[in-house]
Amino acid sequence: MTFHSETLTIRNQKVHLLQGGAGPPLLYLHGLVADIHSLSADSGLTAFHEALAQSFTVYAPALPGYAETEGYDELETIEDMVFFCLDVLDALTIDTVHLVGISLGGWVATELATRHARRLQKLALINPLGISTPEARIGNFFYSVTPKAEGGNHEVRELIFSDQHSELALGAIPDNMSPESQLLFYKAQMVSARIGWTPPSLYNPRLKDRLFRVTTPTLLVSATGDRLVPTAIAEVYQAGLPEAEVIRVADAAHAVWLERPQHTAEIVTRFLQHSAG
Repeated sequence: MTFHSETLTIRNQKVHLLQGGAGPPLLYLHGLVADIHSLSADSGLTAFHEALAQSFTVYAPALPGYAETEGYDELETIEDMVFFCLDVLDALTIDTVHLVGISLGGWVATELATRHARRLQKLALINPLGISTPEARIGNFFYSVTPKAEGGNHEVRELIFSDQHSELALGAIPDNMSPESQLLFYKAQMVSARIGWTPPSLYNPRLKDRLFRVTTPTLLVSATGDRLVPTAIAEVYQAGLPEAEVIRVADAAHAVWLERPQHTAEIVTRFLQHSAG
């Protein structure tokens, strides 16, 4: 399945978009790091996205500040990300869509769903950020990416992957990055800091109490080995959402879309294609 890259112009700003597949429209919102808009161009798409494109027309915009998408300077809060997604849907002339969000994208997707659920057919959240409680705290992403005296990126790999020494982890976040990869990685950190550096870090303390507004059927995919978004956070989401189910994926950490791509895609596809009732 071939994805193609294109540039949209929305409100006089460039938006980098990957599109591919055939079938009902699916808006994909990427994660913090180690995803399609924070990996180098020569790394290609992951098997997860290719698998989704077997059943859906996948639209994967780079969020503001990621890749070649502009708008970083105007980015202040997660609300700006929500309006960005609405602008993308309008530019693509898509009224309603399946929405799949991973990590940071899962947080954005949930915020959008609390405000504009009518635009969504179904919602799939994979290890979503956005909620943190004393009993279920988000891991310290910013500490893990802060340069240390010993160098390398082992701490962020340890936070995101099951085995930070694996070929997969070292390929996605190497210690010695190419200039292109280093720029993408740096952009990802800058965007996450823009919306989540000041406490509360990478979550919205009001979101939990707004989940009742998400009238869209929702799937939560939670990796049992996730150190950034522990599985207990999925339970908090489920408790607040009117119609939600949780599926846990073993033998995977935060980057479950890389570690178990086919299995994760099968779970999401089955949920999106299943008719209610």
